[in-house]
Amino acid sequence: MLKIETSGAGWSSCPDRFVTEGYRKGFTAEQSLEELFKIKGLNGFPLWWGSISEKFPEMVDGAHINGGYIDQSKWTFDFPSVDYLKEKLAAHGVTIGTVAPDTYMSPIWKNGSFTNRDPAIRRLMIEHMKMGIDEAAKIPGSDVLLWMAHDGYDYPFEDDYRTRWNWLLEGIAECCDHNKNVKLTIEYKTKEPRTRQYIADYGKALFICKEIGAPNLGVVVDIGHSLFAGENPAEAVDIVSSYGKLHHIHMNDNYRSWDDDLYPGAIHFWENLEMFYVLNQIGYDGWYTIDVWPTRVDGHKVIQEAVDRIHMFDRLAKMLPLKEIKRMQAENDTIGIQTLIRETVIK
Repeated sequence: MLKIETSGAGWSSCPDRFVTEGYRKGFTAEQSLEELFKIKGLNGFPLWWGSISEKFPEMVDGAHINGGYIDQSKWTFDFPSVDYLKEKLAAHGVTIGTVAPDTYMSPIWKNGSFTNRDPAIRRLMIEHMKMGIDEAAKIPGSDVLLWMAHDGYDYPFEDDYRTRWNWLLEGIAECCDHNKNVKLTIEYKTKEPRTRQYIADYGKALFICKEIGAPNLGVVVDIGHSLFAGENPAEAVDIVSSYGKLHHIHMNDNYRSWDDDLYPGAIHFWENLEMFYVLNQIGYDGWYTIDVWPTRVDGHKVIQEAVDRIHMFDRLAKMLPLKEIKRMQAENDTIGIQTLIRETVIK
């Protein structure tokens, strides 16, 4: 059974920088769960861990960061408790696949988290991540998402690149050491919200994994991020997997120029099919997270379509004749492969 989870974006108001209040009335957290349970073929839901209060100046003084202690009362959570959420999900056969600490929603991170010039904010991020790791340790099969959205820069001469890169590696390494039984997963992205992010592609993400050398550190290949980084997602998952570092996959699509977060396979049918062909070869059994932003369309229908498309691509990939394709690849019969795939899939 495919492990598929979705974020709650499908039931949010989907705001952007032009329509800041969103394009529709968003559901409450409880209402989102009820909608989630109506989706057929969905068995996972991420745990959004601890959005930091907007009263962020209070978070970085000595009263709240003292020997690694952080006042958890300054964190917000959408549900009464994590146990409450887990029990409600379990009652519907749903579990938590991803623990996602807030690394990008709070204005405190605007100048970076692991790479912030303020050592108190760098420490805050590390301790915040450790709290998320502690929660993930209680949830079998989950991993902790590391999307360092603000760890980057916007202008030439803005950064001392080497210094900030070293801070980035030091922070991630300390988080990995906190609990080596919990997987930490780097999500790379070329740009947005910064015009340049330090962890921009799967090559940099893999390099960090190799440089730190932590067995629990890996990579999430977000299909949309891979596409607009100029990558081929099939190559990305294959190479990352060859180093034993493929922890997670985020499913969406775009036109390669921006992170449009359209439903999977909306644009790049053949690239998605090839990726699932590779995933079947390597025996991938991790989570697929639906990461879409359905601004002007019905969120519920988009999530259901996304689930159905993931199953469709998996089914079609299993139909492809592996031995025949391997033979043709060895013989450099490129057009023969294209014809074989077309005749197999489109009947």
